[in-house]
Amino acid sequence: MTPPADSVEAAISAGPLSTSLALGVSDIDRLLDPAELPAETGWCTLPDGVAYAAVRTEMPGVTGEMVDWWFDWHPRESIRYRIWFPGAHESVDLDPPASPAPKAHWGAVHHPIEDIGLGMDRLRIAFLPPSAIGFSTDALDDPAVATIVCGLVGDERRRAEHTLMAHVFLRTPEGVALRSRFWIGAVMRPYLPKPVADPIAAVLNRRAVRARLIPRQTAFVMARHCADEYANLATLLPELHGKFAAGSA
Repeated sequence: MTPPADSVEAAISAGPLSTSLALGVSDIDRLLDPAELPAETGWCTLPDGVAYAAVRTEMPGVTGEMVDWWFDWHPRESIRYRIWFPGAHESVDLDPPASPAPKAHWGAVHHPIEDIGLGMDRLRIAFLPPSAIGFSTDALDDPAVATIVCGLVGDERRRAEHTLMAHVFLRTPEGVALRSRFWIGAVMRPYLPKPVADPIAAVLNRRAVRARLIPRQTAFVMARHCADEYANLATLLPELHGKFAAGSA
């Protein structure tokens, strides 16, 4: 494993952010602005009980094309997922998109088994176009944005989604700078038909319910896990893409 930058480690270890420095879901478009944000790395629990994690990862030598390739290539064999974060990533299955899209991972559903720091969990990650989770644009023609990987994360065992996830890869002279954000508990909703799910979701998405369902250390361990896995991917990805992208399958 390649460790995160010292500045990232320090920001995560410093304790919770002031909630005034956290980015709200309604301000998600600010992730597209290359200008420095007030808190690029940190974690806290928001006033509504949502666990918030933010990490910035510099990825020299990485391009948006490599990132898009990775998110289509790695879920096709579990060993590819395991080398990303040995010990924390156990396996992954893939439901491919039902129809072609501008990005190969849009519409895909990954089923990873991983440990973010709370024990092994069976997750469900539905990857979506940015505009489907609240961005005003898919940023396909934005010169500052190399690519965006985003979607909704859920729990396979509990059969419910819970987290809004966004990874914005900004172009830099050296490669890309990744802004990762997780709003854990922001979109709690059972995997049930809409008429049944809507009233249950209205109950789940309350501060008191989030306080009972989300472990207190969730924001911290999510920030730590994200920093670790993307620091490692920054090292692995250029070589993997160079060796395997031409014959991807």
